Amino acid sequence: MIIHMMLLMVIMGGCDVNVPDTRAFQDEFTKEFMQSTTETEEGYYTFESGTGGYTMLFPVEGQIDDSTYYNQNDVNEILRFGVQNEDANLDYGFQLTYEDRGATDRVDTNLKLLSNKVGYEGDFDVFQHNNNTYYYAKVDIENSTGYFIIGYIKADNDKKAIKFIKTISCLDRDQTCEIEIESEEERTQFIMKSIQFE
Repeated sequence: MIIHMMLLMVIMGGCDVNVPDTRAFQDEFTKEFMQSTTETEEGYYTFESGTGGYTMLFPVEGQIDDSTYYNQNDVNEILRFGVQNEDANLDYGFQLTYEDRGATDRVDTNLKLLSNKVGYEGDFDVFQHNNNTYYYAKVDIENSTGYFIIGYIKADNDKKAIKFIKTISCLDRDQTCEIEIESEEERTQFIMKSIQFE
């Protein structure tokens, strides 16, 4: 990641390129994780984990919570970031827990830990994409209009994995908001499927 940061600084400084007016690049901590100032897909940059263990698409209006970021010797990383849509009164929170160790092969245990985190008691849908196996579920938040979308993404040929939790809720809890859960699931799976373990 340090190399990317240095290259980014050289590119931005040497070419006098303006920093994008997006939350991801206006936040000093968040922009350290972006591979380029150019959007990889419309509305998304490419994020590189501080461990060097994976990349994924990252919303241009996303901001990483530096106070909760955790990286233990590049084998365990906890990352939280948020996106707010004030026009729609929606708040999106993401938590990704990356691990690179043998414990990731204990899939049932990891699914149980993930379920316990959000109070989920159901089964997971399972599918494969680009050499990863995905365990996926949508969870209604009790007494709320919000949802959790959760996933466990396991590299098929490696001991790397990510526990993925997305929370969707009203930004202003005193006001109503409309959550179109099908399109929210599509957008969430779009980010999940962009994960590439290095």
